[in-house]
Amino acid sequence: MNQLSTAFKNLKNNFSFYSLYLLSISFVITIFFAFTSFSMNKVMLEKISGDGRVETMCNTISMFLMAFVIFYMSYSNRFFLRRRTKELGIYALLGYRKSTILSLLTAENLLSCFGAFVIGIFLGSLFHKGIVFGITKLLGLTVNNSEIPIFNLNAIIKTACFVFVIIIILALSNSRFLFKSSLMDLVRFEKSAEKQTNFHSVPAIIGFVFVILGYYIALDILRGEKSVWFTVGFYSVGMFTFMLILFGTVLFIASFLPYAVQTGKRNKKRFYTETRIITSPNFIYRIRSNSKTLIMLTLLSAATLTVSSVMALSLYYPVAAISRIAPSEIECRIETENDIPKIREIINRYSSGNDVTFLQTNIYKVTSTASQLPMEYSIGTSKGDADNEKILRNIGFECISYSDYAAILNAQGRQKALEQFTALNNNECIFVRYQPASGKDETGCTYPLLINNTEIPVTVTKTTLDNPISFANSVGTLIVSDDLYHMISENAIPETRVLSINGNSIMGNEDLFQDLSEYLNGSPYLQGNSHRIHEVVSLSSSTFLLIGFLVVLFFIATGSILYFNNISAIADSKSDYDILKKMGYTDRKIKKIIRKQAITFFSIPFLFGLADCIFATLVYKTALMQNLLENSFVLYAPTMLAIILTLVIYLIYYCMTVHTCCKMVLKK
Repeated sequence: MNQLSTAFKNLKNNFSFYSLYLLSISFVITIFFAFTSFSMNKVMLEKISGDGRVETMCNTISMFLMAFVIFYMSYSNRFFLRRRTKELGIYALLGYRKSTILSLLTAENLLSCFGAFVIGIFLGSLFHKGIVFGITKLLGLTVNNSEIPIFNLNAIIKTACFVFVIIIILALSNSRFLFKSSLMDLVRFEKSAEKQTNFHSVPAIIGFVFVILGYYIALDILRGEKSVWFTVGFYSVGMFTFMLILFGTVLFIASFLPYAVQTGKRNKKRFYTETRIITSPNFIYRIRSNSKTLIMLTLLSAATLTVSSVMALSLYYPVAAISRIAPSEIECRIETENDIPKIREIINRYSSGNDVTFLQTNIYKVTSTASQLPMEYSIGTSKGDADNEKILRNIGFECISYSDYAAILNAQGRQKALEQFTALNNNECIFVRYQPASGKDETGCTYPLLINNTEIPVTVTKTTLDNPISFANSVGTLIVSDDLYHMISENAIPETRVLSINGNSIMGNEDLFQDLSEYLNGSPYLQGNSHRIHEVVSLSSSTFLLIGFLVVLFFIATGSILYFNNISAIADSKSDYDILKKMGYTDRKIKKIIRKQAITFFSIPFLFGLADCIFATLVYKTALMQNLLENSFVLYAPTMLAIILTLVIYLIYYCMTVHTCCKMVLKK
């Protein structure tokens, strides 16, 4: 009981020092409890997971989450243990046994974790309620909130057991440290926390070359099928690139950076300034004594940025691609003459205005005698790659008239897409590509169309990605002049008849889509823009929500470790700053030195992580995502937002660090 009272007094007297630690572990436990509550929320899981996929993901991510929380709290405990080794040495000099000191440390961890547990349970329950509210609104679910308790008893018990396990792990870690260290080790531990790393020119150059080579191989994926990623194998090249960047980062930080700064000291004019003469040697010392921590932070930052960037791109890109996969609000095939009045009747039951347009397009299949034909000509058929389509289609171009093309685009609200086109002559056509050109461009190519056993050559004047009809109903779309289309229609029967329905009053109406699906017996040719978006969001939201828990923890851990590390370095060199003040350095200059030292150790993990994130996202986007949209800045907007969010969080932690360090050094 005496140790518990002493521990409480220590925490109370040093509350300003322990406040961020308490806050950070409270955030960690908040995230863990919210995740645990969500994974045990049977009402929500039944709504968003019918095949057990979400439950499996919850179990998998739960293991990563627990491992990460243990790692973070172990590191934080190690940090505070280092800050108090001199105090623990004094306890030992006063006659305290190591078992008594261990009891004191365990009591402090018990009180800290209990306080964090209480805060985490309260905030976690609110966070969980917010998640439930967000998902129900996003997916349009009907959930009885009275069935979801504010505090999930099972989640509280699991979180309490996990916190208790963490306290035991921290106690074992502290006991290992205490019984392994002598009295002199405790007193001098602050000055020898990490083994110093020597640096030489050879590993410095190797580290630089490894990083550049890894980035070069990542960029090689832009060459498409000619790159080593496709010729050698994606996973083998990916693993090789990962190892190059990993080892390159280790050598670059541990050897190249201090080597570059050491070399820069030869420039006397740049080195001998009132701030650089202090910051450069300090940077070299901290790199040598804390290289392991900085490497860990760099890899953690790279993981945080990459996961958040890839997650944002993976959610946004499929939604953006729906503009091509299903461009109309509703689209279906007409099988009989009775379908149109029946479909109109169903639409009128849900439509609240006169803005709904019905456009029927007759698509004619036309073959060509050209020796070289685009992949769209046979894609989805037995001649082409049958895996691209579940239902095989006949080979050939699927021809529609320019007038129908313009009418559909206008109905879909894509008037700007028409500005690039002009009316077609009989020997001209517009070719709709399935995906952006990766090699050959069909513009200028001539394809003889076989119409009534007569070859009529047409030349592609333009290629476009603005397809008017969904890929379920037309892939190799060829837009021909109205006169040529009339000639084709006189000599053939339509391959398919497609009805495109658009209008603001029917947008996002899932009940309407379900009624049409029932009438059409679940036809695979029934497509809908809003329906596909709802489908993608429904399938992806739970996955990204679960991964989001880990990303938030990454943010908390990275920022907190950077904060603790900088505070520790300033505390170790506080006497040096006292000497600078006696030498005449003003408070303003000392603050400038502190800001420069802090920004260096914040910028290295962020900039390295940003570079790794950019190249990893590029590889992911190019190799693992179906390319249906042209590369543009807009497509990377979610990635940019994820990076900006990370930068803002880093800046917040940086400002907190500088404020605390200045307060510590300049206090009277």
